[in-house]
Amino acid sequence: MSDQALRARYQALAQTYWHHTIQLFPDVVTKGGKSAEILAAERAAILGVVDLAGRSVIDVGTWNGYFAFEAKRAGAGRVIATDSFVWHAPIFRGRETFDLARDCLGLDVEAREIDPTDFPGDLAPADVVLFLGVFYHLIDPIMVLQKMAATINDLLVVETHLDLQSLGRPAMVFYPGTTLNNDGSNWWGPNSQCVAELLAAVGFPNVFYQHHPEVPGRGIFHAFRTAETARRYLRRPADNTTLFDLRSDGGKRAIFRGPSLPQRALAWARTAFRRMRAR
Repeated sequence: MSDQALRARYQALAQTYWHHTIQLFPDVVTKGGKSAEILAAERAAILGVVDLAGRSVIDVGTWNGYFAFEAKRAGAGRVIATDSFVWHAPIFRGRETFDLARDCLGLDVEAREIDPTDFPGDLAPADVVLFLGVFYHLIDPIMVLQKMAATINDLLVVETHLDLQSLGRPAMVFYPGTTLNNDGSNWWGPNSQCVAELLAAVGFPNVFYQHHPEVPGRGIFHAFRTAETARRYLRRPADNTTLFDLRSDGGKRAIFRGPSLPQRALAWARTAFRRMRAR
């Protein structure tokens, strides 16, 4: 398609809400809800810490496609972008914006219209699944995690809103109606311990965590099938300062803000036993 035709398509979509800021032409950048600076920081935290060369990637809830495109630019092999609600919603015209961005960038990224609740659909397993900004929008996110786990060979990356961080045990808060940010599609606020335990429960026990680089109250989880898989993917070891290894005591203390509930219960029991003996 000619440059002129692509620019005409953009003009027809210029006033549509774009979630991602994407440079379509040297002189045209979409006015996304997420700024270029936030997206660049997220890209570094989500894609920059792992080696995607030759990997197959599925981007769930891709919207305008930024992370699918960036995964391809990072050297991924086959990349599949999936969405449903945003792509079908007339207010967002999501599939049109995705198709336009893909055509302007000239990247070989496939598209599949699949709702997360319908996974895996006709998708074959991929090496990596990106599950970014989707978890808390699902009424039953645990069921979706279980379904997606069957489609992943190596790595599941989750980025999500968090809550209850100081509770000291795995938990999620439920937001009825438009409680969270006046948005009726925001249902859940898990804490980081809850997300880590859920990831382990669906077969990804080797979890590395980062605070969101720009937005307080959000976190990024890289969850691997095995420790050996993590070693093959991670570009650098976890330092428990930026990238926290949630298998390590230091990582757990830093992110879970103190010992786990079983550890606290054991400490209480030991103290009580010592007091009984001292009587």
